[in-house]
Amino acid sequence: MFSSSKQKNKPSCLSVSEVMMIVITFHQSRYRDFKTYYIHFIYRYITNEFPELIS
Repeated sequence: MFSSSKQKNKPSCLSVSEVMMIVITFHQSRYRDFKTYYIHFIYRYITNEFPELIS
């Protein structure tokens, strides 16, 4: 029934307002997909404002 590998169920560290800011700025950006936006913009330039971001 259960898999033998352990899965990490780490709770989210970002607040709802932080997630909303990321989503809203994605929709206002020129990026076509979220993965590219996250890698090229959020992870590169906004990591100082969000120290709990997932890499």
